[in-house]
Amino acid sequence: MLPECIEKIVKRIQIQPFQWRGTEWRVPKFQVYAILQHPVAERFVYHEQQKVAILSLGKYDVPLFDPCHHDMESMPAHAVVLSHTKGNRFGLFAYPADLVLKSFSLPNDHTMISKLR
Repeated sequence: MLPECIEKIVKRIQIQPFQWRGTEWRVPKFQVYAILQHPVAERFVYHEQQKVAILSLGKYDVPLFDPCHHDMESMPAHAVVLSHTKGNRFGLFAYPADLVLKSFSLPNDHTMISKLR
């Protein structure tokens, strides 16, 4: 989850939990690019037979995916926008949230941290 050179010096990881359709999801806080209230879809597209909302954030088109792989039929109260990298490429995607919960921290060696990796 963290680069090896940083993982050795980080003692705790901040976790950002949120709820969507009654299920709590947890992501590393350092991966959160933004949390949007009342997101508005620019358009809807189908990706691998799943209806996905596209959010327009400046120069970025950000897909809003349901983590349960349901179609996005209506817009959520919040969108948790996450960053990801592959090699030297940067991208954004978002998950819907009915409720954004208070972040908390866990020791780097906690068993839940290994499940996020």
